[in-house]
Amino acid sequence: MNKTKLLLLIIILVLIALIVVVLVITSTEKGGNPSLRNIKIAEEIYGFSAIIKEINGNTLTVEGSIPRLDSTREPVKATIDVTVNGNTKIVKLKFPANGEEGAVPKETTIQPEDLKTGDEIAVSSAMNISSKIKSDEKFSLINIFVVEK
Repeated sequence: MNKTKLLLLIIILVLIALIVVVLVITSTEKGGNPSLRNIKIAEEIYGFSAIIKEINGNTLTVEGSIPRLDSTREPVKATIDVTVNGNTKIVKLKFPANGEEGAVPKETTIQPEDLKTGDEIAVSSAMNISSKIKSDEKFSLINIFVVEK
């Protein structure tokens, strides 16, 4: 009887250890940007369009349209934190009202404090940001273009 109880205890402990190992492996695989999990994004990304969702100091939380690896598919929406610094050029673009083809928008340089939630923007970085987007790391922007409504 004691051998049976000991064998049963060993089996239970082995099963518990296996469950713990599976849970640890699964939780480490779920790192990165949750909105991009299991989605292959483009390997080279230097910019994307977005909407500002939140502003916290020099960090903007944006909902961006991230290009996929398969460029024939629609971009995927992802929430991303980006950093604005002293080198970031911020420009407001005002397009002509008549929608004339080939018309050049009027550019006005603005300050970070002029940005507001809901602004439609296009952002760019000096480096390839694909891996930073996928791993949910912040990155600095070199340009922000705000589309005036």
